[in-house]
Order: sequence, then C-alpha cells, then structure tokens
Amino acid sequence: MKPSIDHILVPTNFGAASANAVAYGASIARGAGARLHLVHVLEQPFTTSGHYQFHLPDTPALRERRYQDALAELRRLAAFVYGVEVSVEVRDGTVIDATAKAALDYGANLIVVGTYRHSALKHYITGNIVDRLLQVAPCPVLAVGDSRPAGALSRADRLVA
Repeated sequence: MKPSIDHILVPTNFGAASANAVAYGASIARGAGARLHLVHVLEQPFTTSGHYQFHLPDTPALRERRYQDALAELRRLAAFVYGVEVSVEVRDGTVIDATAKAALDYGANLIVVGTYRHSALKHYITGNIVDRLLQVAPCPVLAVGDSRPAGALSRADRLVA
C-alpha cells in the first residue's frame, strides 16, 4: 500500500521560515494533487515578540483585530499559491496543540513547518517547536529551515555590521 498525500497543513507565523514552508507545502501539494491548509495560531495570552516579552492586555476588540489581521495575512499568502486548492484558518491556543488539532480536523497526511536556527542555549531553554510537534502530531512532519546557512548574514546585516 502506497501512502498518499491528500491534505497538507502548514502552520505559519508569517516569518521567513514559514514563507519557505508555505512554498514547499504548495510545491508538494501541486505534485500530489493535495489540498493545502494554511493555519495561524493566536497564542493566549497574547505577548509581545522579542527578547523582553510581556503580556498585553486582552479585550474583545483587540482579539478581533488580531484575528482579522492574521486572516488578511493568510489570505494574502494564499493568493500567491497557484495550482492548488488552499484553505486558511486562524486558531486560538498554543501553537503545538492547535497545530496538532488542525492536522486531525483536516485529515492532514503531512505537516510542513518552518524552523529557525537557534543557539544551543536558546534551544535548551525554550525547546524547539518542531521537536515538540513531532511528539504529538498525528502525521509526518517536514521541517523547512530559513534559506540562510547557519551564521550567514543577510545583505542588510552586512551593511549594518
């Protein structure tokens, strides 16, 4: 029996590695004749990004705005995918749990997730989303890194340095 790929789930945080994951997922979906499901998770409680994270106040109006912004960005991403049937969804919860639940809900045969290179210390402290997803995912997980080699500087980084 040959395994088939009918549904591919791509969770995205709208970063560079996620964009690569969307591209890989779309390419695989095109070749397999599969559907592509793009999902963004609004983690609760909502925190700022960066080194000094803190919880932001949450109100129904702010929650709705974050939801609408994420949905608009997902639709923008989906517009760049051609030759594949694409669905988009914004979910609440933790990234790991919401992604695993979405994979079950969509009947995903494959999850394509973007991953970033971290220092060993940061990996030890925060863990790795891919490692944790592998433990709970109901299907295979393909990790796609950002396109820069470890330690490489972008052109902008080189100009600033």
